[in-house]
Amino acid sequence: MDPAILRVTRKVATMLALGAGMAVAVLALLITVDIVGRDGFGVSLQGTDELGGYVLAFVGSLGMALTLLDRAHPRIDIFFRVFPAGLRAVLHVLALAVMAGFALFMTWQALSEFRQTVRFGAITNTPLQTPLWVPQIVWLAGTAFFALTACILMVHGLLLLRRDRARIERLYGPPTVEEEVASYTETETRHAGD
Repeated sequence: MDPAILRVTRKVATMLALGAGMAVAVLALLITVDIVGRDGFGVSLQGTDELGGYVLAFVGSLGMALTLLDRAHPRIDIFFRVFPAGLRAVLHVLALAVMAGFALFMTWQALSEFRQTVRFGAITNTPLQTPLWVPQIVWLAGTAFFALTACILMVHGLLLLRRDRARIERLYGPPTVEEEVASYTETETRHAGD
């Protein structure tokens, strides 16, 4: 059984990823309206390209935590499976520690950028004149949640090193070919029933 904090983290990460997906859907609708407006009526919404840049930043930062929880970040593991199980467990936790360090560094940089934007009252030099702190706060929140998630997983991995090393492989190792095939088959079966 996973600790409650992992279940809550997954729920929040899923909600953030769904929010990012909705932002992409809204952007696609705006782009469609803009194209039809320009081609059919000679009128443009102005700013859909700017909003597209913001959505790209949102999707990247809001989806990283769920990607980490789903073990979907790319890994090069060509020789990894030949290592002894104990060494693999240590390396998985080390990978989580490196990811947590990277995520904390990203968050620190995002916070620094956000503070500078707020201090100077920066706005975009575009038709929307967007105060830059608005999209940056979403980007910062997504990056901070990614860092929090990575730290939680690292601590959980460290605890498992002492208690149950076998679970580390299942929870934090790269997905096996069998798991990927099962996931793909499950997705295909679900879509076939729709």
